[in-house]
Amino acid sequence: MTLSHEIILQTLQELSEWMELEDCPPVSLVVCGGTALGLLGLHPRPTRDVDVLASFDEAERKIIRIRTFDEKLQNCIRQVAENHSDLSGLGKDWINLAAGELTQWNLPDGFIGRLKKISIGPRLTLYILGRQDLTALKLYAAADDDPRLRSRQQIHLDDLKILSPTREHLLAAIHWISSLPDCDKRQGSVKRILRILGHGNLTDHV
Repeated sequence: MTLSHEIILQTLQELSEWMELEDCPPVSLVVCGGTALGLLGLHPRPTRDVDVLASFDEAERKIIRIRTFDEKLQNCIRQVAENHSDLSGLGKDWINLAAGELTQWNLPDGFIGRLKKISIGPRLTLYILGRQDLTALKLYAAADDDPRLRSRQQIHLDDLKILSPTREHLLAAIHWISSLPDCDKRQGSVKRILRILGHGNLTDHV
């Protein structure tokens, strides 16, 4: 099942309204994935869900991993799903926390300064990863050789083509991936993807 950019925006706005009705505490969420591409106006491709990387502490200017939403917010997320046939089968998981695993490591240098703030409502604020950082995360995800994830890898590769990354963004992505514990097993795939993107001259940096 995929959701259009328009449906995602509508559901996020409805979530904000439910949060007001249920008196939920305000939340600020860092968003990546296909939803981020759409909200940045890069390409409104359909997506399966909203990928949340973390919450954002505006006062401290830092991210905080979310392992689960509080009960009030979960109820609001579930209520939105129940009101939309498009979300049938996803339930509260139309907002996905799986990307939060990346927060166990350092994210690309300076990413906080590149976040784009989008206020959905008085209790729901989104911070969208910048283009450079989306490139890094997409390159990392596309280079995962797990055969069970082939369809997802292709989506990440397609998103990289949409991002049309610059040489500088790709070099920054390579530098970040090389700092991660599992970088060795992704080197071959990173080189292959760089060639597909027309940047084969960067493979020596991997």
